[in-house]
Amino acid sequence: MMIPRPREAAVLGGTVTLHDGLVRHAPDDPRLGEEGYRIDVTPDGAELAAGGPAGRFYGLRTLAALGPEAPLCRITDRPAHSWRGVMLDVARHFMPKEFVLRLIDLLAVHRLNRLHLHLTDDQGWRLQIKRYPRLTEVSGEHYTQEDIREIVSYAADRFVTIVPEIEMPGHAQAAIAAYPWLGNQPSRHLPVWDSWGISPHVFNLEEVTIGFCRDVLDEVMDLFPGEYVHLGGDECPADEWERGEAALRRIAELGLPGPDAARAWFIATAGAYVASRGRRPIHWYDGPGGAPGVTAMTWLDHESGPRAALEGFDVVLAPHTSTYFDYPADTPGPHGRVLSLADVYGFTPPPAPEGATGRILGVQCQLWTEYMPTPEHVEAMAFPRLCAFAEVAWGTAGDYRDFLHRLSPHLESLGVRPGPVIP
Repeated sequence: MMIPRPREAAVLGGTVTLHDGLVRHAPDDPRLGEEGYRIDVTPDGAELAAGGPAGRFYGLRTLAALGPEAPLCRITDRPAHSWRGVMLDVARHFMPKEFVLRLIDLLAVHRLNRLHLHLTDDQGWRLQIKRYPRLTEVSGEHYTQEDIREIVSYAADRFVTIVPEIEMPGHAQAAIAAYPWLGNQPSRHLPVWDSWGISPHVFNLEEVTIGFCRDVLDEVMDLFPGEYVHLGGDECPADEWERGEAALRRIAELGLPGPDAARAWFIATAGAYVASRGRRPIHWYDGPGGAPGVTAMTWLDHESGPRAALEGFDVVLAPHTSTYFDYPADTPGPHGRVLSLADVYGFTPPPAPEGATGRILGVQCQLWTEYMPTPEHVEAMAFPRLCAFAEVAWGTAGDYRDFLHRLSPHLESLGVRPGPVIP
């Protein structure tokens, strides 16, 4: 059976030879949920019912996995989480369009339904913005708007939604390198950053910079029709705001209690604009004091997700100790951390706490590319851990030994070049 496993499967004994004429499509059954499906394989053939188009897509994939000599069975399946995401950082190291399309295919096989593209950072701006052409001129490799339309369409055909991320107000040095007036030292011409870590150079708080962000978000929302727009929002040093006269004056004008409050104000302002366009803003959640009204992607630890839910945020769980695939699977890397295949498979997403029912939307794994310069590096770091994560996200992770038994033939069928498989 192709992974992730179905949530309920009863094998009845015997087989039937299936061909197109023996597969019947029942009417949609809303009780199954938009992504759910039910398969009945009897001596007379197979019947597929689904809650919607995505469920039918997944059901057909399961039927194909049963093979031409399908066992007589009943399968009832639906995901535990509505958000089952993978983040690909294309800012630190650019990833060609062809690899992004291949990754979308691999997500679809594993019933993962969000590809979050980290498009901008200190080290590069990778999305063409027609109103501000220097953004990509100073960064080199990037996706044209035609590339993005192709990626978005290709993903939609496979029930994968692309979530764009435009970092603000920190991780912004590439943008400031293109347009120095966005920074807190407008007369200083910075390069695109060539180091890893967190640049101290962040957006200023002036209305013209907020206008720039709105202009960029307008083009982003025209290109990406999905519900969510990611605004970054993490790891934003306040040093330039604390030392700058213009920033301090602006903070006083806004009535903020101090420079440390400016980041949340910036994200809330951009988030309100996204919401005014009928979309839902999302940001990396660093802890209490996050931007109100903006969905939280919680990455610090396992406890921050339920805590953010109790604070009133919708939450996507992305704890780095279970979902950061830039951490090697065998020996400690540059971060000094290891995330083994067993660790990923053993991740149990916490439920929404009492009083915050429905706030936890799902889970996401991350492919940060500081130390993954090529698609080959990304693929080796993603697999086989992405296979384990897929079962966690679908809600069917169980016996690890059984998973390992199913894993080897599955990897062969994918044609990927995986990293180490360590039981």
